[in-house]
Amino acid sequence: MQIERLQVTNHERWGNLVKTWATGVNYLDDENNYPLPQTMEEFKEQLAKAQVFATVPERFTKIEFVSSEQDTILVRLPPKVMIEDSESLLNKPGSTYPLPPFYKRLFNGLDPEIPESERLRVHAERIGDYTISICA
Repeated sequence: MQIERLQVTNHERWGNLVKTWATGVNYLDDENNYPLPQTMEEFKEQLAKAQVFATVPERFTKIEFVSSEQDTILVRLPPKVMIEDSESLLNKPGSTYPLPPFYKRLFNGLDPEIPESERLRVHAERIGDYTISICA
């Protein structure tokens, strides 16, 4: 059974909300305030207010923000069960590698196709990038 994941529809608004939380400066160019949410309810309210259009599965009951300084390498480890779930899905015949929709814009309107032989390699590369990228 596939584990439900947080789904973001507007990645640009999401990125600007994260930048707002990190800096205290409103990158969303609206009249709202976005203090760092302390509860899942506050998180969901801010997602809606910021027009991120995200779906947060019910399994999420807590939220934690992690910040580091420039002189610290922060390695964010994904849950083992999430890696295993993704690998299981990628190993199914006919499966595709899921990429956020904004990648299509970067590939001239085409859906990037990742060959079956490359899926687990790309999965490992994306996980590696995700765990140490502080900002792109």
